[in-house]
Amino acid sequence: MQKKEYIQKMFAGISHRYDFLNHLLSLGRDRYWRRFAVSILPSGLILDICSGTGDMAIQVSDRSRVIASDFCPEMLALCTQKMQKQKIDNVFCVQNDAENLSFRDGAFDGAAVAFGIRNVDNIKKALSEMRRVVKKGGKVVILEFSQPDGRFFGSIYYLYFKKILPVIGAAISKKNGAYSYLPESVMAFPKRNQFVELMIRSGMKDIEFHDLTFGIVTVYVGRC
Repeated sequence: MQKKEYIQKMFAGISHRYDFLNHLLSLGRDRYWRRFAVSILPSGLILDICSGTGDMAIQVSDRSRVIASDFCPEMLALCTQKMQKQKIDNVFCVQNDAENLSFRDGAFDGAAVAFGIRNVDNIKKALSEMRRVVKKGGKVVILEFSQPDGRFFGSIYYLYFKKILPVIGAAISKKNGAYSYLPESVMAFPKRNQFVELMIRSGMKDIEFHDLTFGIVTVYVGRC
């Protein structure tokens, strides 16, 4: 099974418990991480790729119109339900592949992805697509898990991340593979400087990154 097909099937299987587990397993910090990332985005029309159930898009919607895109229909159904329930009328949930976006060049003022870029099959292609659909001078903002520095905190973090989190996630979601995949995918994700290089090679410039919560996550920013 190819990675893209595996990821799509995996997220479909955990979609019904996805939001609850995100908040629980991050001890509620995921809301703060998204707020920080959103604060860097320009206002206007924003594309949120790998949007899942739309949590990032909701935070962006306070000051911008948002296209929330994802390639998993089950996630998008929950995204649409969430917007209807919360009466949010400036977020539109659409099915799209991050590596082959169906939008015209320069259609957006900015683009964002939260905890999704590591799941795409071809990261450089997805980054190039984000740059393509953002107008000149616009921003791409990427929020992703990182490996923290520091021996003491790092040892605690890795114990939780590799041993405890998969057990809790599997028990609640009733899916064994999804929350074992999470630490594996983070360990395999490019290091900060390597990821910055991928952003540069995709055509972005003025790259910067910000580590949050002792380096558990990193926010990358690039200008198009």
